[in-house]
Amino acid sequence: MSLTVAALAVLTGCGSVRAGGEPEAGASATPGTATVDKKLQMESIQADCMKQKGFKYVAYVPPEEKQTAAEIKRDNGDYQEMRKYREKYGFEVFAEFIYPGEVGISKEETKVDKDPNGKITRDLSTAQYEAYRKALESCFSRAAKQVLGKTVTQRMDIYQQFAKAKKLMVAREMDGDQRLVGLASAMADCLRGKGYTITKTAPRDISRGVHNTVNDTMSRIGAKQEGVEWKPGSKTIIPAKLTAAQARPYLQKEIKAALDDLECGKDFYPVYNPKDLKINNTLFAEYAMR
Repeated sequence: MSLTVAALAVLTGCGSVRAGGEPEAGASATPGTATVDKKLQMESIQADCMKQKGFKYVAYVPPEEKQTAAEIKRDNGDYQEMRKYREKYGFEVFAEFIYPGEVGISKEETKVDKDPNGKITRDLSTAQYEAYRKALESCFSRAAKQVLGKTVTQRMDIYQQFAKAKKLMVAREMDGDQRLVGLASAMADCLRGKGYTITKTAPRDISRGVHNTVNDTMSRIGAKQEGVEWKPGSKTIIPAKLTAAQARPYLQKEIKAALDDLECGKDFYPVYNPKDLKINNTLFAEYAMR
């Protein structure tokens, strides 16, 4: 179950677009019926497979969480809604320590905790859990092949396939969009004018540029706490352990950075976000995610 949380970084972003780049009214990241049906099929196959292997597994698909009007607007690049959100949460990095369960990994963990299979695994010994985990990976592979037509050996493989597929779609549909490339370049110039170091200006890169500097701050703290080596720019994020009081000064700086990013991206995000949403919705349906 924890792989759902581990894959959170892979499943960021959203999108849907009209001619000219205007957001479609109501474009949402809520899973469609076809996606939910695939999830149900996969869960049913896994439950039957686990039973055959002598393990208990409950077919479970979390109830659909309908997005609010504000969330839909934000996902489509609405400036006012994005600003309102960032004024409180920034990029959702240090906000997690102050608003646990509202953003980030802690929010995903609250969803995972509702999965009835969590109780089953918590009651197992270390040896039993390892046997259970291996059986479940095998059953997931069977379900992915039968329902999605994907060949995987473990659950994480599906997230990695998703990430590779998204990278290709982004390169084709975003980095190849000259209007979006121009908006990204203008956003980069604006951020440099505010003192930010911007080296990559492709649309996907610029959308994550300032956010990644905040992730780097988090990882620097986490690496020091854990006594491990970490290099700036690494794709690996090392979570820190902070109290709300310790995190608050970092969140204040993060909020400023997030608002600077938004001001410079005022023209960029209404075009970028819907495209990103469209790509994600396409892939979420293909891989039965979200």
